[in-house]
Amino acid sequence: MVALVALVAAVSPAAELPNRKFPDRARPARADPDSQLKALVATRGPLRRALAAVAGRLVEARAWERLGFARLRDYAVERAGHSARSLHDLAHVDAALAGLPHVEAALVDGEITWTKARLLCRVASADDEALWVAFAREKTARSLAREVRAVDTGALESGAANTDEDGAPEEERETVQLRCTPAVRARWWRARQLARRVAGEALPVWGCMEAIAAEVLSALPLEVEMEPTPYSAVAELAPHPAPAELTPAAPERAAPHEPQACGTPVRAANGCAEQRPCQDSEREPNATPAPELPPFLASLVIGLESADAFELDERLRRAVALEQRLEAEMGPLLLRIADGRLHRAAGFASMDEYARERLGISPRKARALLRLERGGQRARLLREAYRDGRLSWVQAHALVPVLVIAAAHQRAWIDWAGGVTARRLQEDVERALVLHETDPQRFEETAGLPDAQGGVQGDATSESQGAAQEAAATPERQTGAKPTHSDETCRIFWNGPRDVAQLFRAVLCTVRRHIERRTGRLPSDGEALDAMLEHAFEAWTTGFGEKRVRAAHRVFARDGWRCTVPGCSSYRELHDHHIRFRSAGGSDAESNRTTLCAWHHLRGVHAGPARLRLRGRAPRRLRFELGLRRGAPALLRYDSGDRLSPAGEASSPASPLTATHTC
Repeated sequence: MVALVALVAAVSPAAELPNRKFPDRARPARADPDSQLKALVATRGPLRRALAAVAGRLVEARAWERLGFARLRDYAVERAGHSARSLHDLAHVDAALAGLPHVEAALVDGEITWTKARLLCRVASADDEALWVAFAREKTARSLAREVRAVDTGALESGAANTDEDGAPEEERETVQLRCTPAVRARWWRARQLARRVAGEALPVWGCMEAIAAEVLSALPLEVEMEPTPYSAVAELAPHPAPAELTPAAPERAAPHEPQACGTPVRAANGCAEQRPCQDSEREPNATPAPELPPFLASLVIGLESADAFELDERLRRAVALEQRLEAEMGPLLLRIADGRLHRAAGFASMDEYARERLGISPRKARALLRLERGGQRARLLREAYRDGRLSWVQAHALVPVLVIAAAHQRAWIDWAGGVTARRLQEDVERALVLHETDPQRFEETAGLPDAQGGVQGDATSESQGAAQEAAATPERQTGAKPTHSDETCRIFWNGPRDVAQLFRAVLCTVRRHIERRTGRLPSDGEALDAMLEHAFEAWTTGFGEKRVRAAHRVFARDGWRCTVPGCSSYRELHDHHIRFRSAGGSDAESNRTTLCAWHHLRGVHAGPARLRLRGRAPRRLRFELGLRRGAPALLRYDSGDRLSPAGEASSPASPLTATHTC
């Protein structure tokens, strides 16, 4: 961090960020989209370096805890609109660049892309970084990734070798699609909420389906003879021989004067990276002059060591806003490239290759930008809100599926997104999509807006609404009538790792065969899924779940078995908290009690200095204040239901609470 500060020491720390346009960028007049994208990408390197510096310091200081967030994941989603993996990856690159001035200079000067820089940070050292940089300039990102994976044995063992620029695993993914009735579609949504409660964390959709499939699989009887099916979850994999260069062998040293490619990373017998120095030049490892960041980025990195949690939060949000503005300008150009297949004219066989090599972004990031831009074509206000920074990356992507089918209500949805946490927004959108398929007439009238549905996030209302939607979507059937597939008008689809998709298909096929043996009729995929969901409900509610309700307090069940602090994703280690402390005369009435996770209860409320304060009556009249500071208003204020408090409503200065209070 000290080295980075030295890069901009001569720049005034009072440099102001641009208001509207990204500065210092050459924009060709009426240039083709490829040239314009290249000009934008040239600005991305310095911006990513500054963002990595801020994220590195924030992660090192664990600043999110001082702001009232229990974990980095919750802070990243709510305040930065990013994932925790992306901030961790930025922090890792920042720590590595502190000792790699050659790599840092090449990134800031635009000689290598961010994709290549983060690859070099895994293997380069102060002794060989200049040779790695020279090698990276001449190679494609894919070639460099292969070389890095070959020598980065630590990443191979930890599973971190195949990650994209946001730290997400670059594994093979697959989409699962099937038809079902509206009732099964509503039941599928309820099952995902229950799976998250049982797992104790906010699982993604594919994680919920994996849990449901595993629960069903554990109850299926073993069969001696299984008919081969195309959905077999177990594949016979032949062992792959290890590459010759990685096979343990007696170490052999090259002859003293054996010719080697100058500046090319090579692999030693022990699997580590070695570099052959240039014979005709002696270059000091740290001889590269320190690069200078543009003036408008200087104020982001100067004085980071002395910045407190609130200052780090403010700087991170400014850096993210700049990157979001840049990506918003890249979106339309990238869409023109994709729709016109202009990547072929630039010499790239696919859009994935174009994104990785030309733009220095992961294919996953490019597809997300295209998805957002295509959604913006259907909902113009969504595009404007994202470009202006009124919606974060997470919020904008959460809104895309509902605004595509409810463009007439886009303003109402965008206003709603700006007044609730990202956690609630994502769940509200999921509920609206279920309503669209189970009750189209009501969705047409309300667009699935939460105000029209009522209810408070976190209480039992949301589940009762799901049950009501399921009941409303279940058609009446005459006694003895055979079910048909004509009422399977809904579609379920989710994307996840290939092995999870194969497991789900295998279990689904097995359930279909079991039903066929029992009834003499092969059911549809939707009927088999319905049977899987019914089994999950029985196992998780009438068994373990019902015991938990009897053993725990009714407050947990009322609050949906999750922490009620806005933005918190915890479903585990729950505590029964008295809003008005018993030591201060608080009663044991349920209106004076709410559910908090262990961190928010013990460290957020009762530890000094306090990070969280809550007042009011549960469950619908609570006021949460996060990020408490002596002599200053709270950073964030929320009401029950993860709703931001009205702007301009003052908050009294925080007075630290200590553990001497009895809750």
